[in-house]
Amino acid sequence: SRAAGCRIACDTLVLWGERGVVARLFEPLALWQAQCAGRVTGRALPAGHFIPEQLPDVTAEALHGFFLA
Repeated sequence: SRAAGCRIACDTLVLWGERGVVARLFEPLALWQAQCAGRVTGRALPAGHFIPEQLPDVTAEALHGFFLA
């Protein structure tokens, strides 16, 4: 679908761990903005690779806020 120029139409929430490889090697918001036609929001969280396991309450709050917006 990328080759066809398709983009994700819905708003997208991006969460990544600030101690993980994603934070060290990538710019997650910019990468997702390039793939999405909808609004892209998100932030790094004080976690490693598996955020829901390490920060379940923070993950739930982020999701709750995203889906209420």
